Amino acid sequence: MIPPSTKDIMQIADSKYAVVVAVAKRARVLSERNKNNENNRLSTMVTEALDEISHGKLNVELLPDSREG
Repeated sequence: MIPPSTKDIMQIADSKYAVVVAVAKRARVLSERNKNNENNRLSTMVTEALDEISHGKLNVELLPDSREG
């Protein structure tokens, strides 16, 4: 799989940071589901999470910053 470009990622959300956090959280969920699988690799989970997000299977939402206000 060819990872999406930065340009493609910026169409998902306005913040690269938000995409990275969303991918990390999803990869952790996938990793926990597959923790008993001896072929489980974190890099595979990250790739799968990025693929899900880039294909619109999951949404990335920015939450309001609690420090502002």
